[in-house]
Amino acid sequence: MKIKFLIICVLFGVLISCGQQPKPHETKAQTEDTINFPEIKFDTAVFDFGTILEGEQVSYVFKFQNTGKADLLIQKVETSCGCTVPEYDKKPVKAGENGSIKVRFDSHGKDGQQYKTIKVISNCKDNIFDLVIKGVVKQNKED
Repeated sequence: MKIKFLIICVLFGVLISCGQQPKPHETKAQTEDTINFPEIKFDTAVFDFGTILEGEQVSYVFKFQNTGKADLLIQKVETSCGCTVPEYDKKPVKAGENGSIKVRFDSHGKDGQQYKTIKVISNCKDNIFDLVIKGVVKQNKED
């Protein structure tokens, strides 16, 4: 009785696992979809603004290219601090074309080492890309 039960369990397990295998045409379709995604490639992901005095503002333009096969759409840009403000075009960037994200950092009320992140959310396969601006803010000795 135990042997029959064991055989039935093994056969049942084999039948279930066979049904979970991807079909060749599904795998090919998934690969083709992956190939047709946009891809974002930034010139640099980190900008070091050096040393500035408290109250100064610095800006940097992160440039990128859509190296993929489909239109790239920047859906959202989030920053780690309200002192860091992004500007970007909300129009799609065609395959092979370039785009940019301008970031302005306001050092008012800041002191010391600064490290601010900019999270770029897009329609790429790997849809989140992190950028960084960093530097040092010194207090104005004249105050």
